[in-house]
Amino acid sequence: MPWWLKNNIRMIQNNIRDVDALIDIDKHIQWIKSLHANVLQIGCGGITSFYPTQQKEFQWLNPYMKGDFIGNVVEKAHANGIRVIVRFDFSKTHESFYVNHYDWYSRALDGSPIRYHDTVATCINGEYQQKLSLKAIEEVIRKYPVDGIFFNMFGYVTQDYSGNYIGICQCENCKKRFAEMYGETLPTKEDPADPVFQKYCEFKKATVYDILEKIRDLARSVNPEIAVSNYISHGVDIVRNESNSAVDRPLPFWIYNSTDNVGIIEGSYEDKVSSNVAINAVDLPYRFMGVSDYLNRIRLYGNMAMGGSLDWCIIGNFEDYPDYENFQGVREIFAFHEKYEEYYGHFDPKTKIMLVSSGERRTWNAEYRGVFRMLKEEHILFTIVENGVLASKICEFDNYDFILLPGVAQVEKCVAEAFKTTTASIIASRYSLSEDSELLMELFGTQLEECVTDVRGTYLKPEPRTDFLDFHERKWVYLDKPYYKMKLNGSQGLLPMVEKARFGPPERCFGHRDTDQSLAAYKNGNIYLPWEIGSLYYHHGYDEFKRIYLDLMRKVKPIPRAFETDAPEMVEMFFAKIDASTYMLQIINMTGYNGITYFAPIPLNFQVRFTQIQPKSVEELTLQKIKPAVYTDRLMVSTSNRELYKSFLIKI
Repeated sequence: MPWWLKNNIRMIQNNIRDVDALIDIDKHIQWIKSLHANVLQIGCGGITSFYPTQQKEFQWLNPYMKGDFIGNVVEKAHANGIRVIVRFDFSKTHESFYVNHYDWYSRALDGSPIRYHDTVATCINGEYQQKLSLKAIEEVIRKYPVDGIFFNMFGYVTQDYSGNYIGICQCENCKKRFAEMYGETLPTKEDPADPVFQKYCEFKKATVYDILEKIRDLARSVNPEIAVSNYISHGVDIVRNESNSAVDRPLPFWIYNSTDNVGIIEGSYEDKVSSNVAINAVDLPYRFMGVSDYLNRIRLYGNMAMGGSLDWCIIGNFEDYPDYENFQGVREIFAFHEKYEEYYGHFDPKTKIMLVSSGERRTWNAEYRGVFRMLKEEHILFTIVENGVLASKICEFDNYDFILLPGVAQVEKCVAEAFKTTTASIIASRYSLSEDSELLMELFGTQLEECVTDVRGTYLKPEPRTDFLDFHERKWVYLDKPYYKMKLNGSQGLLPMVEKARFGPPERCFGHRDTDQSLAAYKNGNIYLPWEIGSLYYHHGYDEFKRIYLDLMRKVKPIPRAFETDAPEMVEMFFAKIDASTYMLQIINMTGYNGITYFAPIPLNFQVRFTQIQPKSVEELTLQKIKPAVYTDRLMVSTSNRELYKSFLIKI
């Protein structure tokens, strides 16, 4: 088994600066060991070469380096039992190369190069990334016994480092390759409705996959034990993602970021591992201050609890980093994982609910996040699967009670056919499958008509009352964001709409009328919601949307639960099988999170009763030892002041 598939990675990433070539490597390795890490990811080549490259015609040698920085790092790390993944960034070169190699570089919409300080952005279709980057990689992996290679800023970039929009690359290489593949002129606008832009999206995917396959094949030819890592899942072994912050990022803050990032890889791929890096920095411009200690710990615990690697990043080196506040938390979590690594990284959740994520991982969908959050708060277990890999999961569809499609516009034809015959109930919302009218009619007995955007002031009724038993006092629920009118054919209409009335002074606010328009269609165990129930919950948080969604699930069949608990909603819970006789229950106490700040979690006392297994013993894992847990017919869980995480081994 390749080393990475053991999935016991505890990685520290140092995004080193040119001046860090002068650091004391022995001290650096001692820092890594003190944090209980077993993998170091560190800068190597691309923008700056941190080793004495022989290919100076396209690599800028670090002017601060004396000797062989990477050679010394690899030698001393390996001597201390630490693996090394070297980091490349071929998205830019030093500006000195631009004078003689115009064709290596990206072009903005006006044809100008994309400069940033003393660097110029390169294009994935230019010679530098297509050929010379492979020469640089080969030079490194033949010269040094590295354990892995990682690529930053890979693919097509439409913003510069400050977030300024630069648009679709207009270089001659892109124009020529796109014309050869599609017979079209390269688009200049990102318009999803434009057929040419749709082809451009296919073009980007195909060309990125092509170079990733070349990199993987090169690495395998030199050493099959070299892991390839990138943010894109195709052709790699370790799939990277980030839990990060940004001062201008719109709220709400996605507290489940780590769980989400790891879960989608664990649920979608069997031959890859997830390495979701917890970025210590507040933001890119503020790399030298860390986020809250509690947030940093939540991110790392989320990685571990969901079955992924531990991965943490700072800029520069340890000696002159100005913020050590999060170091102790990292040290404790890494030490805990080191002590119990035999139990982590190979979970088998066996959930009965599949939550499908639409599109690329690095774009987010508020509908998906809203449904995700509903399930998490209700302690309902689920498996995340990328839409792009659903075809490989068709044989598993009948293992699920529910397949949830939050904002999944279309699926492959074979998946659509499988949906028609699966025993799983499909609940689709936010215009899911809207591009396949035949499938909508067969699954849900509905036809989408006009999209209504003038919505504000509209309500829905949680009716019939027999399906929405907990709406005794609140008879209307507001509707916001666009929705589609539906024509029902062979399905039951639910959630009748109340037409909006005049808006103005209270004296004039009357005249609402009931309509015959339904905002949910039910047919043969499947439910369709032509509105953004998840988005509304994600953005606004009104419990009524969650209650409606769960009531609709219960209308179809009982919601599967591996356990029952009275734990608060902001206790994130994980339950999975480890082997034939062992399960693990984990909790992350996020009760200190209030939406924008991260206070100490409050002490808790709650119960967990397992519904599908009969435990013979339950033990708690602590940093000091394994100790018996309080268990009779149910597990009694108590957390002390400031305690974020607990983990229990359950023997059956």
